[in-house]
Amino acid sequence: MPALLSSLKILDFSTLLPGPFASMILADLGAEVLRVESPTRPDLVRMLPIQ
Repeated sequence: MPALLSSLKILDFSTLLPGPFASMILADLGAEVLRVESPTRPDLVRMLPIQ
């Protein structure tokens, strides 16, 4: 059985936690997600000391 959102392509321009979390859920459901970040301003969540 194919994934529910396998025909969906998403460009993720979000920052902080809610946007990337939503993109992760969409990817888990089969969507193709392309994360786009600014080369001069990285996402602040990447700087948190968590894994």
